[in-house]
Amino acid sequence: MTSDGLLMDCRTERDSFGAIGRFFDETGTRFGQADSLGGYLAELADMLERGQEAGVVTFNGRLFWEAPLPARPQCSADEPLPAPDEQLPELDLSHSPTDLLHVSHLDGHEELGALIAVLPYEQVVEAARKQLRRLAVETGLNNYPEVKAALDAWERGVALPRPDQTGPLALRLRAVLAQADTGRDVTRRWAAEKIALGIWGSPYRSVCESAETRSHFTLDWRADLHADLGHPSMPPIPDDRFWGALRNPAIDSSWYAAQYTQDQD
Repeated sequence: MTSDGLLMDCRTERDSFGAIGRFFDETGTRFGQADSLGGYLAELADMLERGQEAGVVTFNGRLFWEAPLPARPQCSADEPLPAPDEQLPELDLSHSPTDLLHVSHLDGHEELGALIAVLPYEQVVEAARKQLRRLAVETGLNNYPEVKAALDAWERGVALPRPDQTGPLALRLRAVLAQADTGRDVTRRWAAEKIALGIWGSPYRSVCESAETRSHFTLDWRADLHADLGHPSMPPIPDDRFWGALRNPAIDSSWYAAQYTQDQD
């Protein structure tokens, strides 16, 4: 059984007869979704006609309902770089290109996750670079010269040395973390963290987490990710057997592999 869904009030003795409500396992049933099935369907049709304005997205033959995205303030390139001794949040610089990615990060991306898992490594690296640039532009972080210069170099294939907490790029990202914490803007914090992860971490983890963060800024993130992966043919949505048979040294699918082996015995 599903944990939540819609229902119609069929109690003829109630004033709410015919009303559409929603039920949840945790909180029970609440009416107010619509006064009638006809009213609900009319509202649904209106949302479909409004398309992305109402958060309606199509991808690979399926329909997704997303929350409409609010406008976000842009970053100013004129903001001065903080002093090295300024009290700022620490930036996570522990990432490594050889970090294993747990398969659960890919599973949530469905058929796109399957693509990332089986495409050549160089293709994943290229997609990670494109996704990170998109994220930097959409969040305004690309306006900062330290961020733009680092991404420009990274896209040219220049290996950037791991900075300390007082390097220009690290200082800029730490300042963004501080601003995000002050404004309680968790998505802005995530974006700054993904810049560091993308440049110095695993491309598999970077492409997944950049896409997840971009879902808070654009409704087209699935189509963009597919384009950045090179528009390959779309596989079916992966199941446990797919992950159990996966053999990619950059991805930890050991639990699924163990289950798959048991099924084969």
